[in-house]
Amino acid sequence: MQGAPSVARRGAWTRRRIVAGGLAAGATAALAACGAPSQEAAPAGGPAKASGSIRFSFFGTIEEKAVWEKIAQDFAAKNPGVTVTSEHIPSDYFTKIQTAIAGGDAADAILMEDKPTSGYAKKGFFRELDAFISKDPSFKLADYYPVLFDGLKYHGKLYGLPQHWLTQSVAYNKNLLAKSGVKFPPADWQDPAWNWNTFLDAARKLTVRNGSETTQWGFPLTGYSWTRWRMWVWQNGGEVLSKDLKQCLLDSPEAVEGLQFYADLMNKQHVAPTNDERKAAGNADDITLFAQGKAAMIATPPYFHELRNRVTDFEWDVTPMPRSKKAAAPLWPDSISMNAATKNPDTAWGLLRYVVNTDGQKTITEMGRGVPVLKAVANSPSFLQTDRDPKSVKLYLDLPQYGVVTQYTTVWDDMEKVNKQELEPVFLGQRNAKDAVTSLVPQTNNLLRQAEVG
Repeated sequence: MQGAPSVARRGAWTRRRIVAGGLAAGATAALAACGAPSQEAAPAGGPAKASGSIRFSFFGTIEEKAVWEKIAQDFAAKNPGVTVTSEHIPSDYFTKIQTAIAGGDAADAILMEDKPTSGYAKKGFFRELDAFISKDPSFKLADYYPVLFDGLKYHGKLYGLPQHWLTQSVAYNKNLLAKSGVKFPPADWQDPAWNWNTFLDAARKLTVRNGSETTQWGFPLTGYSWTRWRMWVWQNGGEVLSKDLKQCLLDSPEAVEGLQFYADLMNKQHVAPTNDERKAAGNADDITLFAQGKAAMIATPPYFHELRNRVTDFEWDVTPMPRSKKAAAPLWPDSISMNAATKNPDTAWGLLRYVVNTDGQKTITEMGRGVPVLKAVANSPSFLQTDRDPKSVKLYLDLPQYGVVTQYTTVWDDMEKVNKQELEPVFLGQRNAKDAVTSLVPQTNNLLRQAEVG
């Protein structure tokens, strides 16, 4: 989990540089009447009108299920007369949510991601939240990272609250780096020493072979992932789309070079396993390879609950993605929305507010999934946890200066199908990036001409 207009954006990305001071003012204008008392003055349980019964649906692992159930129970406990029924949907979540909404049987409060939120809003699935914010004296936008709200709007109106945010960074095994004589990378996004050259040199040294068998990988990759390949384009000074979201720019020399560098990590530099090599290793994912000591570095969101639970016999830390011409990484929030058909909107709003309030944010954060959206909690021991690995977790709080926020159009799904069709063969070593974008760009531009933006 940085301007272009904010809209029904099921789809395109554009670069946004975040200037910390200016964003708060701009975003405050977009969310009307947010100048209220500070977060510390907010009632922990939400608005006083909360009463009656609501349902709350959410996705996630068993560990995450326990966290969301605790949040629902705590909210109800702090609001006498409120009952929250928790509904964990562990698979096919968004398909099942759409079916439930269409059938008139969806929960009142619905855990979401930024990507589908505006598309659901366009279909009338979600209730607009600006009116609740304007009447809620506990809500103050300056208490949050305002840019996180951008991808949750449709036609300038807000349809979800960010509840934590994610990005991509590099986790590294300190023991393996020390053993290979690789200097620990910095925890500073502005350090030019951690660049593509030093990263590649480290990945090569950390790839260990025993005859024809690779026993340790420098930097595994995870197939086609839009949250991963785009950052190599941005780091190299390229763009995916124009600022007005009407033109694909992946055929620029900077973008092509970034795509090819990423693909070459597996196919030319051999610091990442091929599909066949991964199959031979039991189809282990990157976190599994890392926890087993078979991968020295991996790209990962801040999923600390998985890493802390699974890494038990070595020290590890995190570092920013390596830079080329600039520092850049994706920034996207997971969110929570309100069913447009809820019969108890005040209590549903109370739960949404509790999730992004101090107590809810602490509960989410202590689980170790993502970065808090509430600044006070992000800067607190609940998130920083300096007595545990990773010790450099504070680097995430600097990311909003370098992050790229999701911007969507109504052709997101179709555009992603084209991207995957044309780029996946590049990442598998079956074609080069220049040939791929020569085919990809006209198809994407044709889709963008049909897109709704604004």
